[in-house]
Amino acid sequence: MIRVSKSSGIPDSLTTTRAYDGEDVKRQLLQDQHDKCYICERVGVTDFEIEHRRSKECCPELRQDWNNLFLSCRYCNGKKLQNFDNTLDPLSVNIEDEIEQNIDYENKKAVFIPKNVTESHSETVKLLDRVFNGTGNLRKIKEERFFEYFLSVMNRFQGLLINYLGDATLDNENAVRDELAIDKEFLGFKYWVIKNNTFLEATFGDCIIWNKA
Repeated sequence: MIRVSKSSGIPDSLTTTRAYDGEDVKRQLLQDQHDKCYICERVGVTDFEIEHRRSKECCPELRQDWNNLFLSCRYCNGKKLQNFDNTLDPLSVNIEDEIEQNIDYENKKAVFIPKNVTESHSETVKLLDRVFNGTGNLRKIKEERFFEYFLSVMNRFQGLLINYLGDATLDNENAVRDELAIDKEFLGFKYWVIKNNTFLEATFGDCIIWNKA
């Protein structure tokens, strides 16, 4: 999960209709978020929904608030529902700095470490843990398939880094840079892979700025 940048222009349907999920809203969010879910960062071709960061149940007055609407995949929206209404605001917070996002390969888990002790940090970590690690001791089928896909993407990225560290050619460097582009998946995790290696950060630090103000 990383910071999100949103266009300042409010889609017309939010002010001329009672709908919050008009086609113009979907189109603008797809463009602003590079077709990715703002929570898990997977690309959604057709499996996307318009999600309220602060739920309609909690804050009905924000039902059509442009700054409260985000593109989410159906999987993450189902995990969040109205249970997480005080998460960090990805429009104003550099999520990738505020929450360290790593992988515990031995225990097959994603690990989230908040950099501050606030209710919003804690709630965001709980949501991400539910999305990536499931809700029980054993992952359900959809949770397992989600995690397997996540690992496959991250393993490919790690492979590109190994290639570059072993042979720092321009082609190998560009392959890594391509995987750090804003439209690629799981950038919050890739961010910390780069940040936790001094050599990689010196080389690719310019690639992990993304939506920061």
